[in-house]
Amino acid sequence: MRLKLIDNSAADKFAKLKNRSVIEQGRANALDLLLSGGSLEDVATAMLEGVELADTSMRCAVLLANDDGLTLTPLVAPSLPASFIKALQRHPISESGGSCGAAVYHRKAVFVDDVYSHPNWEALRADARKAGIHSAWSHPLVSPDGKLYGTLAAYFTHAKAPTSEDTDALEYEAKILSIIIERAENIAALKQANADLEQKVSERTRDLSQSNALLSKALDQRNEVRLQLLEMENMAALGTMMSSLTHEINTPIGVAITASTYLKAMQQKSETLFKKNGLRRSDLEAFYQECAEASDIIERNLNRTSQLIRTFKQLSTDQHSQQARPVNLCGYIDEVLLSLKPRLKRIGHVFCIDVNANLEIQSNPGALSQILINLIMNSTNHGFEPGERGQITIRARVENDAQTQQHLVLEYSDNGKGMTEHTVANIYKPFFTNARHNGGTGLGMHICYNLAVEALQGSIDCVSSLGKGTKFTLRFPI
Repeated sequence: MRLKLIDNSAADKFAKLKNRSVIEQGRANALDLLLSGGSLEDVATAMLEGVELADTSMRCAVLLANDDGLTLTPLVAPSLPASFIKALQRHPISESGGSCGAAVYHRKAVFVDDVYSHPNWEALRADARKAGIHSAWSHPLVSPDGKLYGTLAAYFTHAKAPTSEDTDALEYEAKILSIIIERAENIAALKQANADLEQKVSERTRDLSQSNALLSKALDQRNEVRLQLLEMENMAALGTMMSSLTHEINTPIGVAITASTYLKAMQQKSETLFKKNGLRRSDLEAFYQECAEASDIIERNLNRTSQLIRTFKQLSTDQHSQQARPVNLCGYIDEVLLSLKPRLKRIGHVFCIDVNANLEIQSNPGALSQILINLIMNSTNHGFEPGERGQITIRARVENDAQTQQHLVLEYSDNGKGMTEHTVANIYKPFFTNARHNGGTGLGMHICYNLAVEALQGSIDCVSSLGKGTKFTLRFPI
C-alpha cells in the first residue's frame, strides 16, 4: 500500500464542515478552559472529546515531540485503551514511523486506510489489532511561525479512506490545537516568570519593572489569541456563503442535466427511426421542437448558475479584500440574504427591506455584509423562541452632517424577545455570550463593533428591552 501525503492549504474551507456545530462546541469548551487557566492536557482533552462526538467510530490522540527531536510521546488520548497508549511511548519520527511519525517527518497529513497491510505499521500492528484500530490518520501540529509541536492522530475501528471534508476537518482541528499549544506554552512560561518575580520582589524593588514588562507581554499574548479567533470567525462566515452557493446551484444544474438527458434520448430515438427508414416528417418536426425547448431550458439554467457563481464570488471577494467600491445597497442586501437562504429557509422569518432600489453608495461592502450576517444569525439563533416566526426589518437612508458629509444610516430591527440591560451593556465585549452552552464564542457582536468603527469609520448602537425586540443603528460615512 502506498503512503498518501496530502497538502491542505485553503484556509477558507474550515467552515464548510458537516459536523461544524459539534466541533465548535468542543472548541468553545477548550477555549473557556484556556482562558480560565486550565492545563494543556485539560484543554486538549476538551478539544478531542468535541471532535470524537462528530464521529463515534473515531478515537483521537495528541502526540508531542520529545526534546530529542526524534520521538513522540502521547499528551492526551481520552478514548484509546491504555495498552495502545503505552505502545505509542517514544514513537519514532521517521518516514516509516507509523502514521504519526511519518506526518511529523514530512510535515504533511498522512492517511493510512488499512494499518494491517501497511508496512509503516508493522511494529504497531499487534497493538492496533488488540485496540480494534483499522485506519489511522495523522496531521502535524505546526505553529503559525513554523514551530513543530507534534501531531493530531485519529484512529478508526473500520477501514476508512478520507474524503475532502475529512481532510479539511483534520486540518481545521490541527490548526486550532497548534495555536492552543503555542499559547499554553507562553502562558506557562509567563506563570513561571511571575512566580519567580513574586519571590524576588521583597528583596529588590527593581524587579517591579520586569514584572510590569511581563504583564504587558501577557496582555499582548491574550490579544494575539483574540485576533486568531476573530480570523477564524471570518472564515466561518465565508464557509456559510460557500455552503449556500452549493445549495443554490444544485437546482439549475439538476434541471440542465435532466434536459440534456432528455435531449439525448430524443436524438437516439430519432436516429433509430432514421436507420429503420421509419422517420416521418411529423417525427422530425417533433424532434426539432423538443430540441429547441430542451436547449432553451439548458441555456436558462446555466445562465442562472453563472449568475449565482458571480454573486457568491463577489461576496467572497468582498470578505477577503475589505476594499471600498460602489454598490447598489438594496441589491447587495438581497445578495447577503441569498447567501443565507439555506439556513433561513428552515426558520421561516419574514424579512422587510425598506431601502431605495436606486440607492448607490461607495463603501466597504465586505464589512457591511459581515455585520448584516452576524446580526441576522444572532436574531435567528437567539432572538426568537424555537418554532416562532418573527419579523426582521432593514431600513436605510442617507443623511448630511454639519459639514455636509453624507452618512448612511442603516437600521436593523427584529420583533423578538429582546435583551436585558446587562446584555445590552456588555454586548460588544469580546467573549461575552449568553449561549456558551450552545457553542457561542461571544465574538459575533465584537466583530460587528470593530467593523463598524475601524473598517467603516462609523458607529453602531443597540436599543433593546425584554419582550420588545432589538434594534441596531449603524451609521457610517459614504
